[in-house]
Amino acid sequence: MGWFEWAPLWAIWPVLSAAFLMLIALGYFARRFVQRKEGQAEPSDGVGLLLSAALALLGLLIAFTFSMASARFDARRQAVLQEANAVGTTYLRFQLPDEPFRRLLSIDLLAYLDARSAFFAAGENPDAVDRADALTGQVETRIWTTLTGWIRARPGHTSNASLLQATNDMFDLAASDRAAREARVPLTIIRAIVIYSAIAAFLLGQSLAFVKKPHPFASATVFILVALSIALILDLDRAASGTITVSKVPFDRAVVAIRAMEAARSVD
Repeated sequence: MGWFEWAPLWAIWPVLSAAFLMLIALGYFARRFVQRKEGQAEPSDGVGLLLSAALALLGLLIAFTFSMASARFDARRQAVLQEANAVGTTYLRFQLPDEPFRRLLSIDLLAYLDARSAFFAAGENPDAVDRADALTGQVETRIWTTLTGWIRARPGHTSNASLLQATNDMFDLAASDRAAREARVPLTIIRAIVIYSAIAAFLLGQSLAFVKKPHPFASATVFILVALSIALILDLDRAASGTITVSKVPFDRAVVAIRAMEAARSVD
């Protein structure tokens, strides 16, 4: 079932749809076989009740899981926005110290922005993500070393507390961003949805065997939409590789603004 974690989204929907339709057909022909063998023509009440319960539970599971995936998507989007605000604030605070600390902090912050941009560009490539994280850690060490050097040189400066707070927030939000991207809908829940969908499809096929006009197109459409819902949940849960991705535009805008301010300051 780990296939759901790495399979392309364009393959998940048709594969699930085909599997559910095969289970509907299997349930239908299995019940027809039993009817011919036992001569049973009337449905038992249990089939309809089981089908209703299975479909109700399936709808509840899909709604619950979609809400979970949506909440995680919103958390990732907020993490990007908060980090963009944090790097902008930190850059402005880095202009408070005297030279050469201001220049060193600004240079390191530009390198930090490059490392974070590499993180966002890495997508879900684990090696690229690890390299970007390692580079981020190295730049964070340089920033912290320079900052502590300034504080030791000017222990009574009024900007020290705000500098420390802004820098800590920026570092913490970078870590929070990765944690938010790695927070996925548990695979156990995806398995439960697929299993319940399979059971419901089989029960639907059995119930259709008792109907004079089974309406196979309508029945197939229901489970094609169920497969689409599962694929949509998986798409929403993939922060950087799906078709519904978290926009890094707020961070890119912050980078452009910081580079423009630094360029203007260098000219002056």
